[in-house]
Amino acid sequence: MAKGKERMNLATEILGDMKRQLTRCRVALIISLAGNIIQAAVLIFR
Repeated sequence: MAKGKERMNLATEILGDMKRQLTRCRVALIISLAGNIIQAAVLIFR
């Protein structure tokens, strides 16, 4: 029983890490998107 529990903990830890990396990627994507939009606005309204 203990073996299976350990495996579950490992899986949940890996999943947690993946979720954290995903959120980081999303934040980076949103920031770069916002930057591109601002640049486009500056070019248009110049």
